[in-house]
Amino acid sequence: MEKTGKGPRTGRSVSFSVVFGTALLAPGLAFAQANELRMAIPDIPTQLGNPYISTAFTSPAIFFLGAIYDGLTIVGADGNTAPRIASAWKNVDKDTWQFTIRSGTTFANGKPLNAAAIAANINDMLLGDYAKWQQIFPLIPSPESARVIDTNTVEIRTKKPAPIFDKEIGGLPIAEPGAWKDLGVENYAKNPVGTGPFKVEPGTSWAGGIMRLPAHTGSWHAPKVPMVVMNAIPERQARVNAIESGQVDVAVGLNMDAYDTVIKAGRNIYTAAAPVVYAVPLISLRDSSPFKDVRVRQAVNYALDKESMNANLFRGLASPASQPATPSTYGFNPNVTAYPYDPAKAKALLAEAGYPNGFKTAMEGVMGGSQTADTEVYQQIGLDLARVGIQVDVISVRFADWLKKWTTARPDGTVDFPDMFGLGYFVSPEMDAVRSYTQHWCEKTPKWYCNESLRPLIEVARTEFDSAKRLAALQQLMQLSHDDAPVLFTVNQIDVAGINKRVQNFRMVNRQIDFEAAALQ
Repeated sequence: MEKTGKGPRTGRSVSFSVVFGTALLAPGLAFAQANELRMAIPDIPTQLGNPYISTAFTSPAIFFLGAIYDGLTIVGADGNTAPRIASAWKNVDKDTWQFTIRSGTTFANGKPLNAAAIAANINDMLLGDYAKWQQIFPLIPSPESARVIDTNTVEIRTKKPAPIFDKEIGGLPIAEPGAWKDLGVENYAKNPVGTGPFKVEPGTSWAGGIMRLPAHTGSWHAPKVPMVVMNAIPERQARVNAIESGQVDVAVGLNMDAYDTVIKAGRNIYTAAAPVVYAVPLISLRDSSPFKDVRVRQAVNYALDKESMNANLFRGLASPASQPATPSTYGFNPNVTAYPYDPAKAKALLAEAGYPNGFKTAMEGVMGGSQTADTEVYQQIGLDLARVGIQVDVISVRFADWLKKWTTARPDGTVDFPDMFGLGYFVSPEMDAVRSYTQHWCEKTPKWYCNESLRPLIEVARTEFDSAKRLAALQQLMQLSHDDAPVLFTVNQIDVAGINKRVQNFRMVNRQIDFEAAALQ
C-alpha cells in the first residue's frame, strides 16, 4: 500500500510509503548478531565525534554522541536534576556552584575522570577560542571560569546568577581534555574520547555509514551489551524495512504510519514525549515579509488544523502546541490554549492586514529525517494555508544545507531562509521554558524575530532564584509568546521507534536513549 501526497506549489514532490508483508532489505546491512545491539539512525553526525559543533541534544547527534559522552548532570522524566558525572552538587552563592565528581572511573582512553578534567573542559575548551564560534557556545552561556577545589570537587563561577545552572551544564558533553589538546579538532573528531557506556576505537573508519561502538567497560555506567552498531539510514522507509526484516534491533525516527507494518512483523512500537515544540518560524524582521504583521502570524495559526494533524499523523499521541514549551516543561502555562482551527478568522485577519486575496510565500524544512511525520506536517501546512489563500512553495532541504542557512546572514541581517522555515522550540537539556529564548529571540545571530518587550521577563527567568517569581515570569512569557505568534505552532512532538522484541529495557527520556539500560535476550 502506498500513500503519496503533494503540498501546494511544492518545490518538489514529497511522498512516503508503507510496505505491508514484504520487507525490503537496507543495502549494506547484515542481520543482527546475538551479542550486538544494532540501530538504524538517520545519519552519522557530520561533525563525527566533535561535541561542540552540534550538541548531543540535537538530531542526528543525539542518537550517536549520547552513547559515548556524558554530562555532569541530566534532567530526568520527573523534571528534576539527576546525577551523571557529578554525584552531587550545591549552589554556594548566586554566582558559584560546586560539583562533586564520581571517583574511581575513567575516560575511554584510561585517563582519570576528575575535577581537573572538568575544569579543563570549561576553561580551555568551552571558553576557548574554538568553541566560541560553534553551536554549543550559546547553548551553555553561563560559565565564566572553573577551578579545582580538590581531586573530586570542581567549582564553576557563572557570569551572572544562574538558578538552573545544574540543569544547563548537563548539556556540555565532557571530553577527555588531553586527547582534545594533543589530537587537534579535526583528528579528535575522528577519535573522540568520552566517559559514556560505549567508545570509538582509535583509528576507526567513519566511511560507509556503519559505526561499531564497543562497550567502555571502565565507564561508571558500563552497558549490558558488548557492542552497539550504528547504521546510518537516511530514508525513513528503509529504516522501517530494516526493523521489519530483523536487520536491526532499533530503528529511530519513524512515523506512526509504520505502526501496523512494525507490529505485523512481530516487533514493538515505542513512543515517548519529545522535548520539542514542532514549529515553523515566521521571519518578521524582513521588510518584504508579510509576517512583519502580527495579524498575519496569528492568521496562519488559525488556518492550521492542529487537531486533525494530531489525529491523522500522530494517532492522537501528540497534542496541539500552544506556546514555546511542551506540557512536561517547567514554566508551561496550562491556561494558554492552542489557536483553534478557524479559517474564517484567518481570512478576516489577512484582509485586515491588507492581504484579502492571500499571498505567495515559501517554506523550507528538513523532511524525511528524525522528526516524526516531518514531511507530512509540512504537507498539511501547505494544504491548510492554501485554503485561506496563502500559496506555499514547500521545499525540502538536507540538514547540512539547513545548517548553513541557519548560520548565514542575508544583507538585511536575517537568516538565509525564505519567510517560513522549520525549527522547533527545543527545551532540553534543562526542560525549562527559558531555553526557548536561546534560538528564538533577539540574541540569535543572524536574526529572524525580536520582541524587546520580553527582555525584562526573560531576565527574571534567567537570573531569579525565587522559584515562585521564576515560574510567574515564565508563564507570563508563554502567554505573550502565544499572542505575538512568532512561529506557526503545530504539535508537541513525540518520538517513535521500532524495537525488536529481543531488546529489553529500551527507553528514551527527553529524547536521550538510556544506552546503559538496554539489554538483549
